[in-house]
Amino acid sequence: MTLNRRQGNDWYFDLGATSHLTPLAAILSHSFSPQYPVPSTFVVGNNFLLPVTYTSTAHLPGSLRLNNALVSPCHLKNLIFVRQFTSDNNGSVEFDPVAAL
Repeated sequence: MTLNRRQGNDWYFDLGATSHLTPLAAILSHSFSPQYPVPSTFVVGNNFLLPVTYTSTAHLPGSLRLNNALVSPCHLKNLIFVRQFTSDNNGSVEFDPVAAL
């Protein structure tokens, strides 16, 4: 796997995320420029600041949604903030180590 290639429309749960995040504004509905209190940048694991250019809602299969997703063209993958996902969809997420094998 290379880190310079975007992963398309796949979304990944991220336990360390603090917002839903995508580099692809085109996969979101009703994108708009960030407004307060949405950050204009966010910090990634290596302490770099990446810009936020838009916020929006992403619609996933099965009528699931990701509210207030941040768009940062500099980011490589689509990330799901687990806590917000459960709130957005009035549900829960269970991680099963056996299913991952």
